[in-house]
Amino acid sequence: MCNCSNVHLYEVEFKLDDMIVVPTHKNCGNTLNEKQGEKFRKDLLKSWGMNEK
Repeated sequence: MCNCSNVHLYEVEFKLDDMIVVPTHKNCGNTLNEKQGEKFRKDLLKSWGMNEK
C-alpha cells in the first residue's frame, strides 16, 4: 500500500494485478490505499465534469 502523504490525479497509473486493474502511484509504484483511492475517484469524476451520485 502507498503511504505517500498526497497523491494527485496525474500521479496515478493503472497496472494489472493478476486479472484485476489497480490504481498505483507512479513515484513509489505501490497500490493506492482506500483513502487515496476514494480521493482519486472523486478528483477523476470532478475533472470529467460528472456529479457524484
